[in-house]
Amino acid sequence: MVKGFLHTGIAGLLTCGICAQAAAEPGPDAGRDEDNAPASAAAPAPDAAAQGVSNSGVVIVTGTRAAGLTVENSASPIQVLDAASLGRTGQPDLIQALSQNLPSLNAQAFGSDMANMTLSARLRGLSPNNTLVLVNGKRRHGTANLAVLGGPYQGGAAADLNYIPVAAIDRIEVLQDGAAAQYGTDAIAGVINIILKSSDSGGSANVNGGNYRDGGGDTGDGMANIGFAPFTDAFLNLTVETKYHGFSQRGGIDPRVIDPATIAAMPTLVGAPGYPYLNKIQGDAQYRQHIFAANFGVDLTPDTHLYSFATYGKKEARAWENYRMPNRLPQIYPFGFSPQETFDEE
Repeated sequence: MVKGFLHTGIAGLLTCGICAQAAAEPGPDAGRDEDNAPASAAAPAPDAAAQGVSNSGVVIVTGTRAAGLTVENSASPIQVLDAASLGRTGQPDLIQALSQNLPSLNAQAFGSDMANMTLSARLRGLSPNNTLVLVNGKRRHGTANLAVLGGPYQGGAAADLNYIPVAAIDRIEVLQDGAAAQYGTDAIAGVINIILKSSDSGGSANVNGGNYRDGGGDTGDGMANIGFAPFTDAFLNLTVETKYHGFSQRGGIDPRVIDPATIAAMPTLVGAPGYPYLNKIQGDAQYRQHIFAANFGVDLTPDTHLYSFATYGKKEARAWENYRMPNRLPQIYPFGFSPQETFDEE
């Protein structure tokens, strides 16, 4: 038995605008420090990649109203994750890659019914609705799939992070402090600002797959990123990704099916495939997803920049509901049945 739900809406993001900034002029003493610096200061710095990720000197744009502020000078706790940090996790899903880098972010392992179709994340233990997600500094829309069941993620309808391909990300700035005064009440837990790649050359590709050691969760993912210059003083960075994830079973013995009174009333129950592990609601949903991201920018004048970025995705998923006992429809399902909910989002 399959029960279908169709959720249709705009899950893409298209943003464009023009920004102007004053060009910084070098001061009269520019270059003098280099001439007077001791010889030891000219020694090459150690490779940052060999030493691990360092946020020193990184200019941030999240959680501040000042331009040119670096991480170490920020009054608020800011963590910057670069593309290498996300790639080292080996996770094709952004929500899992973030949870492995941020101790304060708890990712939902699996949900129940429709809540299993769109997994959420909690920052600093607060509701997913209290974490603001930005893309290139612009507010990202939330999902239309509301988590209505009980638990710590109840009522969550935050942004679906898995619609943003990991290969499209240059860095992520995470403000691990409340910022309601600057951004609004959806930033009580903090802010996650996803900065897309803006390179005008080069590219990357990655294919991976796997499953759980104890079975289930078959995963396949392929992604590619390329950047090029369509014309002078412009960049266009494109990313495509396709991925598949299979069902997994994390439920234990269903206490309903081992009760002696229940077995006496429904003797066919013990012949059900997989008995007594019949309830499959605890585990991963099955989904197939295709994602596309584009980031574009051009310098119109030395002080004026035109930008635009967009994401598009399509997701088809299925999740198990609670096991139905054989007395529900004995003529059709003598061993009982496990209904499925379907999900189609674009």
